[in-house]
Amino acid sequence: MILLLSLALWLNTAICYLTFYQNGRQSFRRSALAASLGVFFFLAAITEILGVLNAITSMAVTGSWLVFDLFLLLHYLRLQKKHNTSFSQITKGWLSGARAFVQRAGIFTIILLSVISVATLIVAIVATPNNLDSLCYHLSRLGYWVQNKNVSHYASHIERSISFSPFSEYVHLHTFLLSGTERYFQLLQWSCLVGILAIISLLTELLSDSKWTMRIALTFAATLPIAVLESMTTQNDLVVAFFIIATAFYVFDFAKTQNRTSLIFLVLAVGLGMMTKGTFAFYALPFGLYLFIFMVSRPELYKSLVALAAGTLVILLLLNAPFWFRTYQLFGSPIGPMTNGNKTHFNGPADYISSLSKHVVLHLGFVSPGNKYNILIENQLKKLHHAMGIPLNSAGTGMDFKMNKLNFNEDFAHNFLAIWLIIFSIPLLFFARLSRPAKLYSRLALLSFLVFCFFIAYQTYGSRLHIAFFMLYSPVIGLVYSSFLSGFLSKSLVFILWLAALPFALLSVTHPLLSTKWFFETVFPPINSALNLNINIEGNMNLKQESVLFSTPEKALWGDYWPETEKFLKEVNAHHPKKIGFDFEEDSHDYAYQYSLRSPGRVFEHVAVRNLSGTLEKPDFQPDVIIAERYEGEKFSYHNKLYISLAFALDRWLYVPVP
Repeated sequence: MILLLSLALWLNTAICYLTFYQNGRQSFRRSALAASLGVFFFLAAITEILGVLNAITSMAVTGSWLVFDLFLLLHYLRLQKKHNTSFSQITKGWLSGARAFVQRAGIFTIILLSVISVATLIVAIVATPNNLDSLCYHLSRLGYWVQNKNVSHYASHIERSISFSPFSEYVHLHTFLLSGTERYFQLLQWSCLVGILAIISLLTELLSDSKWTMRIALTFAATLPIAVLESMTTQNDLVVAFFIIATAFYVFDFAKTQNRTSLIFLVLAVGLGMMTKGTFAFYALPFGLYLFIFMVSRPELYKSLVALAAGTLVILLLLNAPFWFRTYQLFGSPIGPMTNGNKTHFNGPADYISSLSKHVVLHLGFVSPGNKYNILIENQLKKLHHAMGIPLNSAGTGMDFKMNKLNFNEDFAHNFLAIWLIIFSIPLLFFARLSRPAKLYSRLALLSFLVFCFFIAYQTYGSRLHIAFFMLYSPVIGLVYSSFLSGFLSKSLVFILWLAALPFALLSVTHPLLSTKWFFETVFPPINSALNLNINIEGNMNLKQESVLFSTPEKALWGDYWPETEKFLKEVNAHHPKKIGFDFEEDSHDYAYQYSLRSPGRVFEHVAVRNLSGTLEKPDFQPDVIIAERYEGEKFSYHNKLYISLAFALDRWLYVPVP
């Protein structure tokens, strides 16, 4: 039944092609982008509707897609007859556009990007989802939604699972209910990266006629280490980046053509982006302000501006108001609780410069003999703070600063080459021969990062939050460097970026395509010793992993803790529980427990919840066993039932009812 989703996307692409883009040279890419937004909108809206009806079931979801596909098919057939065309003619038009795109992007660039895309696609399909955030909250919420047959908030020790925007997880919910498997979860981020590259190609063609502008921009975006790693996970930073870059494209597309079709899809991108992650607002804000100024300065666009504002408000509320209302009811805020580590608390301009500098330097770390390079960079950062008269780790500017050397984890990998290319591109912008729209776009892309750093404080895992900026800035990289580099040097830059990204596609810490065990036991030690890199690989748990082609799901989920965990779970199953209570911490691996303990008729609930969502606990729920990662004493009373603890290693306890 998963093909119902693919069929909807194909039919909607054909409909958008016949309705809006049939005669354009970018017809397929524009049609596919518009169709994706339309399908995503349906998915988000139907999820909320089914949730209100307590109908989040496999049958109801499948039925909804059948009805949607039937509607699209009938509409497509009507358009096909109206335009006197056929499926083969549409396909020929798409293939013609594809050939033109390949010619413009270049065979060399296509081959390089295909190698990385195929490698990450294999991992995305084969690997068991095991990203830490996904185990805690991205995927854990799915089990409770399916169990409760709605997407209402529920009692949870992990506040992020009920307060963070849900769109990505709505997509996972549908793929799971349509297919009955987690196999397709990681394809969302992978597909969004492909979509981002398609939008970047459209943007570069809006801003420049140079072929090398597109080739450099596409390679820059496709080889970002953090993006390569995230494309194989169930996080949502690439998903929100997709909507951010789509927003930027439609803004500039409308500014160039005044085609109101762009405003329709702009509204959808904004609504869906806000439903995915709050960072959307910061990166999209400069582009929104530009569009507002552009339309206000032209009296003939006043009506369009009013329609845009009204449409944005309606779609924004239609998609987001239900979730915001549920969150407000529980936490007293539509965005839920935010930790001090996420938001800024500035006392003056120096604090902002401090935060901005740490966001940038986050990407500058690298390996070097004796760690001299990192020491040099960090000393310069300290000197800057000394000159401003504030400490490096000033309160309100984020987490304590830490230089990163080289990391193959999707939470902490940084973009060393990319940030240096951006730094060098800024002065070159003053000398590059760019069109007025290209110069304006460059400024807005930079401004988006400045806005983000104003609202969001430095975090050691902030690299993934920067993905949207790097994607927005990709066309600028293409514009600047294609202006100064010859064809040979441009091709060399493309190859170097690809070569630097290849290890990240093959050697991810959490799900490597090639065995990292082999790499860190055989290849890396001589290099580490010869160059005096001083990298302690023995102190890193789960660093030496088998290839995902040979790893078991349990080993992927639990890593080196699996042997002890397996014994623990066997003891849980020995009690044949139908109802299992979870007494967790904020960072517990909720989804991993659900995955390993899943059984027909088995129910999971969080118990003894210590935050505001505790009010949502079901008073009649009396678990057969309780899995606790917090010691509640030898005896534990819950809902008038007494439990006694069985101690186990790894800070886990199993509580069973007193006989």
